[in-house]
Amino acid sequence: MSPRTPGPEGPADCVDAWLDEAGQDRTGDAYGAARSALFAAVRRDGDGPEARRLASLASGARGDVRLWVLRLLTDLASGAEDRTAAARTALPLLDDPDPRVRRAAAWLFAEADRSGAEQLLTAPVDHPGAPDPVARLALAEALLVRDGDGLAERLGTDADPAVRLRAAPAPEGEAVLEDLDTAGTRIGGPGSRVTWRIGTVWGMKARSSVDESTCSAWIARLAVRPAEAARLAALDLAAEAMRHWRAAPAALVPHLRPLLADPSAGPAAVRVLGASLEATRLCREELAEPGASRAEAATLALARIGDVRALPELCRIVRAGSSGWQSAEAAKGLAGVPGADLAPLVAAAVAALDLPGPEEARRALAVLSACGAAAAPAVPTLVRMLAGLPAGPPTGSPRNQRESRRAGNLIAALGAIGPAAAPALPLLDAIPENGPGTRAGHTAMARIRISGDRRRAEQTLAGLGDRPRDVALAARILEWLADHGGLEPHHVARLRENAADAERTHPRLLATLWLHAGDEPTGPRLDALLDHVARDGFGPYVSRALAALGPAAAPALPTLRAAAEQRVRIPMHLGDRDEEMREDERLAEAIHNTLHRIAGLRHEKPGSEGETA
Repeated sequence: MSPRTPGPEGPADCVDAWLDEAGQDRTGDAYGAARSALFAAVRRDGDGPEARRLASLASGARGDVRLWVLRLLTDLASGAEDRTAAARTALPLLDDPDPRVRRAAAWLFAEADRSGAEQLLTAPVDHPGAPDPVARLALAEALLVRDGDGLAERLGTDADPAVRLRAAPAPEGEAVLEDLDTAGTRIGGPGSRVTWRIGTVWGMKARSSVDESTCSAWIARLAVRPAEAARLAALDLAAEAMRHWRAAPAALVPHLRPLLADPSAGPAAVRVLGASLEATRLCREELAEPGASRAEAATLALARIGDVRALPELCRIVRAGSSGWQSAEAAKGLAGVPGADLAPLVAAAVAALDLPGPEEARRALAVLSACGAAAAPAVPTLVRMLAGLPAGPPTGSPRNQRESRRAGNLIAALGAIGPAAAPALPLLDAIPENGPGTRAGHTAMARIRISGDRRRAEQTLAGLGDRPRDVALAARILEWLADHGGLEPHHVARLRENAADAERTHPRLLATLWLHAGDEPTGPRLDALLDHVARDGFGPYVSRALAALGPAAAPALPTLRAAAEQRVRIPMHLGDRDEEMREDERLAEAIHNTLHRIAGLRHEKPGSEGETA
């Protein structure tokens, strides 16, 4: 099927464009745009040609397409006023030969007709027309996601142990544990809209209903049960606990470490423990042991904490493009190791630039950006890519937007390499004002970092206004100027002018003002900077800036101590809960280092050699 952009040509174009994007990348913006166009068409006419085409595909297309369509229809039904057509589509598919389709149809039916789904679920299992155990369990899972009418209590005595288990609020009581041993592997089967296993369900409930010690006791008990389902539940529950409570990794490692050697639960244990930086450090030797079923997750985990033993396998992963965006985070961990030889990793990323697929080149470019100046051998390839960019501003179609983002990644990688990317400067200078990478400031900063020319920085700074993205770019340029020759009086004046409105100013402006212009960090400006500790992803940057200020940042100590002592993790809103956990771990570490630096220097005795109190 040739790619097509959603347009007004007709329902076939609208549906086919969505199917085409779904077959390529269901996480990209192009898919999102095609999905939105199809949503709008079906919402305009719930019985129109697009809706009828989707209903036909749900019954007659190949397996994967049917699952995509049923999921889309479920999402459409959640906001529709009239859901009868969706219920009509779902009901006969509860008897489909494919168990994945039966599960997907159950979720659609529960969304479209909750009362009808409850009647099917609670009817006698031997009643004519009663769903089979797969569809029936999927109905229970779908309905219990939003249990507001006591359904869980009624299902607690169901004849099916899997249904009883899904209705149990916690792993308490021998009856629940027996159901877990018997039927735990049936929860969250493929095709379900939400494929949570029971440990994940319990973990999400635990965040708001129990304390850390109770949750830890559950995990300890489950981890030593003989049934595989119980040990997997322990790991899933632990994953949720570590994402929520800061102290959970250290508390749970003793219970989970033995599972790394478990033949059945070992791969899951590697994923759960490797997702946390702290847990990885505590289990680094076990994670470094060879094993094909654990290689990728263990490699990424070790690389994130800077363990160079992960480098050879990470090169293979990057070359194959098999780990998505996680490879860039792993590369950043190794790039922070003094003396690490990143040449093989750079070569692997260059090879990955030619992988097929809409996102693979961007991921490889992110690895090169993480490698920084060490990625200099990639410059000839990157220059050829830069020369191949289309001239002029990008158009608004989803695919052109994707190409524009890839161009931005390319330019950012060249800027991260720095002076060694000088062959790219003529091409960067030829990029028009509204060309790729200009909106996010990548092009301007790449020119400045590669050339090292203060005059370029001054010229760019002079052309910036007071729009938020202009202020953000000005903050980066002023910071660069401060680090490359210092600030002139007019720079300081601009910093003070931009920092006058403390609530709207950029954190980099405030840090540069205090670190390089000598102003004291006090009052509303300090409050505004500290507000960024827990939001916008600036927490580690703010912490490092305050640490560099030393004792002058003492007024920040109460806020920093409160952030350090917080028991639950600070929300990061990155779209990946494990990545959010790691960012909070990095933030907590940065805050603790800053507290040590500020408080230690304040109490340093005269004549000492830098020892802290």
